[in-house]
Amino acid sequence: MQYPTATHLKVRSPHDAQVIFHAVALKVLPMVQRRLDTEERRSITSGCVFVWEERGPNAEATGLGIERWTDGKRWGPSRVRDEFLFYHEKDPEPVDGMDTDHDGATHVRSCLVKQTYSVFVETNRGRRKWHMIAYFTHDTVDYLRTIDEIPDLARISVPSGLYRSARHNPGQRRDRDLWAEPSRGPQYRPYSYPAVARQPSPPPTSSMPLIAPTPGSNSAPPSVGARENGQELAPLVYLENLAPRRRHPVDEEALMALHPPAGLS
Repeated sequence: MQYPTATHLKVRSPHDAQVIFHAVALKVLPMVQRRLDTEERRSITSGCVFVWEERGPNAEATGLGIERWTDGKRWGPSRVRDEFLFYHEKDPEPVDGMDTDHDGATHVRSCLVKQTYSVFVETNRGRRKWHMIAYFTHDTVDYLRTIDEIPDLARISVPSGLYRSARHNPGQRRDRDLWAEPSRGPQYRPYSYPAVARQPSPPPTSSMPLIAPTPGSNSAPPSVGARENGQELAPLVYLENLAPRRRHPVDEEALMALHPPAGLS
């Protein structure tokens, strides 16, 4: 039986993935040499990591490499985070030996997440493309080991530039945190609207409250855009063109008594 490159391991970053690649190059970890058979596919669990080489142009002569990865599972569309691609499993199969209970309920295992990372590397056989496939579930990922907890991996130093990401624009698009459990239905990031310069307020309509200066005040009317008590103030040019407000009839009679019309005694 062909075993994974590593087990009970999570890959947190491209650096972690490159350490795993270099461990394979140093023969510290094994490389997967062929496609998984039916039994090996059924043995995939959270924490399994596989490193394999893509079949090159002379594969017929060397017999090395895998044309494409197949694991017998159904996956949703890919999402990008850093230089990784993530796929969420669809319709996981029932748990072996526990398909149904006495109530007729079907037991299925947790959905897997497939994490992939691909690089180009120079070997003694020329330039090759290596792939890493890591599997985890959201309810077990926090219990998986890291490369720092495995002495044979923690001491590995990766030469700079040896493993080059096969993505054309690595890290250009950064999705939401895919370590978190995906919610049902599409989700969108909140959009941060850019700051925009405030435009002058349009001339007020009849429904807009006008706040004129207090009678007897010597201060100049506020400028456009100023506010008082939370309300927008009317522009001065608008107030100057308004017709005078008609006085109350009682005020009119009082003024007439003080200044009778010409010709009346």
